[in-house]
Amino acid sequence: MLLSQLAYFEALAREEHFGRAAESCYVSTSTLSEAIRKLEAEVGFPLVNRGKSTYRGLTAEGRLVLDYAQRINADQRSLEQDLAHRRGNLDATLRFGAIPSAADRAAEVLGRLVDANPSVHVELVANLTSEDIVSRVLDHELDAGVIHPAAAGGHTRAGRQGAVRLTALGSVSFSVVGRRETMDRFDGHVTGADLEQLPVALLGRDMLARTGFDRAMAEAGASVIPAVETTSISALRALAATGHWVSVVPSSGVESGDLVSLPLSTPTVEMDVALVRLDTRPRSMLIGALDEAAGA
Repeated sequence: MLLSQLAYFEALAREEHFGRAAESCYVSTSTLSEAIRKLEAEVGFPLVNRGKSTYRGLTAEGRLVLDYAQRINADQRSLEQDLAHRRGNLDATLRFGAIPSAADRAAEVLGRLVDANPSVHVELVANLTSEDIVSRVLDHELDAGVIHPAAAGGHTRAGRQGAVRLTALGSVSFSVVGRRETMDRFDGHVTGADLEQLPVALLGRDMLARTGFDRAMAEAGASVIPAVETTSISALRALAATGHWVSVVPSSGVESGDLVSLPLSTPTVEMDVALVRLDTRPRSMLIGALDEAAGA
């Protein structure tokens, strides 16, 4: 059994398409397909359900092998990173996920990481849900991410195989952004009652930040029905810039141009955020460097 076979198999399970999986591994489709057939011959089970020429999911044995393949491939990456550090240079790629409401906090952590380790390359996947980030970390598709910690649920139990570790990064509060001519009518802040009377753009209802917003509004007796929903903070700001909507976004200082940001009050909305990663021992040098950047 070769490491390359396990890498190709993990890529196929991730991409769910032979051609895309081969492209992600920089090999031909025939090379990838033949490697997986040899892997099947070695383990003695079919691992992939195939149509005439298409991927149709994994067999039960394929799902079992995938679990091991993901862990073995992750260990290989950690070994390569640690050996690079022994050579005096942490030359590694960090696969990182971020929720829209904590993109600024994620950028701060990543900035400290690369300041201390200039050879680290970051692959940042933005606009994910907290639940999606936790799932991808558990599946070894991401090394870490910034989430709302409630999404980690039962995955943080000490000693549990596949558990995740959380490092608190404080909280983010929310403000209301709109064009100056719209925001000038308010006296330094915007309330839930004010939002009831405005066309509002919000994060999508599958985001935990939106859940926190809805809960806070309900407790304050405000009924805010969004005119637009999106998973993108940049889209929320772009919508506000048109003047047709005001947007509820994470507070991030003074807006530029004709956009004005005012704090949201009565109710205020704050959400805890945290760095999430697998609770592995020993931890790789890359994860150790990330922990330091996060203040763990």
